[in-house]
Amino acid sequence: MLKHIARKPAALFKITVALVAFVIQPMAANACTSVALSAADNVRMYGRTMEFGKQIPTKIGLIPRGYEFQSQINNEQGHSWTGKIAVIGANIFDSSAVVDGINEHGLAGGALYFPGFAGYKDPSDDAEQRANEVNQIDFLVWVLSNFKTVEEVKDNLDQISLVGTFYENMGEVPPLHYTLHDATGASIVIEPINGEVKVYDNPYTVLTNSPDFEWHTQNIRNYLFLSPFDTGSTDIMGQELTPFGQGSGLLGIPGDPTPPSRFIRALGFITTVDAAELHKDPLITTDHVMNNFDIPKGFVRPTMSPTEQAQEADDYTQWTAIADLKNRRYYFKTYENPTLYQVSFDDFDTTGSQLRLVELPATEQPLPLLPSAQ
Repeated sequence: MLKHIARKPAALFKITVALVAFVIQPMAANACTSVALSAADNVRMYGRTMEFGKQIPTKIGLIPRGYEFQSQINNEQGHSWTGKIAVIGANIFDSSAVVDGINEHGLAGGALYFPGFAGYKDPSDDAEQRANEVNQIDFLVWVLSNFKTVEEVKDNLDQISLVGTFYENMGEVPPLHYTLHDATGASIVIEPINGEVKVYDNPYTVLTNSPDFEWHTQNIRNYLFLSPFDTGSTDIMGQELTPFGQGSGLLGIPGDPTPPSRFIRALGFITTVDAAELHKDPLITTDHVMNNFDIPKGFVRPTMSPTEQAQEADDYTQWTAIADLKNRRYYFKTYENPTLYQVSFDDFDTTGSQLRLVELPATEQPLPLLPSAQ
């Protein structure tokens, strides 16, 4: 069911309720930020950061057409399917589960943490119904391995039932929502709320974390005064006053790492980025945008007792991914190694049947600018 935000008569009430729920929820470690940028000649770039407190073992997965998938529903077999489309993505815990990726037709997207708001449909006790269920971890790879465009995804969501299951590797029922973009310029957000799968067209192309997407879109109205252009001088009681320096048009843009603030800041970047620069070098431009959401260890810390803090790591950017939807390339860098590495569908056999997992690059020392003296 496609929800149109502008047609919600009770939007203000829902925003208030969402904000209260967001404030009282215990904050889990999560700070993912995703955007898509577009320019002339069908240039379309997608980028996202992956933040978490606990280390999430991740490898680059090369998944060919014909790969056999099996979704597990609380240790029972759920929906199984044969992939129709090859996928490159970020696979976690040495599995076929993809939390971010791109397919060979230029459909790309990611699963982002959605604590306090994700409400899945419960798994069925009936084996026949369970055969149609896909868990929240496998949902993204089901989408990427089956469909070419956002429109196809919207038309076929009723093929399966998205359910929430306990994921032993993370010790929880992971609360997730999903962002998807395609090479045609379309973008959507998919959110499980109160047992219903809600689908929103996303003209802003931005997604962060809680509250829900509808709340974030209404929150934009609080920042309509922002501008990339500097403010001019102002006369106050006969005194001409000028700004201290560059950037005065953006004075007041939120700089904290909360999801609402990152949503506004990401929207600010992608709506003001130089289109000529994006067209000239889309990868470098997208990389510079994503750098603004990189969180070093120690900046975001959970509120816990000293004993708990010793067991729980600070939230930080474990990796950043960028997908070139036009040229079907996937780029990746990690906290330990900020060099971008590239992989494309020409790098593996897309007609095979075996999943290949590639280790992320280890720490690399900076290259010397000058040759060593001999």
